[in-house]
Amino acid sequence: MYQKLLSIILFLGITGTHLSAMAENNPLAPYRWQNRLLLVFVPDIEDERLTSMKQTFNQVECEFQDRDLLLGVFTRNATSRIGDDLISSYDQAELRAKYGVKYNEFAVILIGKDGQPKRQLSDVPEMENIFGQIDTMPMRRQEMANRPHACN
Repeated sequence: MYQKLLSIILFLGITGTHLSAMAENNPLAPYRWQNRLLLVFVPDIEDERLTSMKQTFNQVECEFQDRDLLLGVFTRNATSRIGDDLISSYDQAELRAKYGVKYNEFAVILIGKDGQPKRQLSDVPEMENIFGQIDTMPMRRQEMANRPHACN
């Protein structure tokens, strides 16, 4: 029986990370200890606040990468994503419930590498404030000490 289950798992290409995420029932588990997340919940993909944020993100792409930060965008009228990963409507609903964000609300949530929320805002954040908060985190301080700063 065990071998049969193992061959099904291998056939489906499910990794250990995905299995543990499924076991925890936490859509953010695959990112834990790998990435910080900036989750943006918007009522509509055409929301001006999201458009404004995306323009800013394009200008600070290096800073995002340097901080291992991924952008997650969740909306009702478009495909939701974290980085390049598609997020199911089930997982989006789970995240909205977890963080108390209704479908008609705008929210930005910073998640640390430990998987814990660090800040939740109801309007567009100043990226300098987000980066400043990240840079005070103990894990980020270790990263800055151990690897050169790539952005100018």
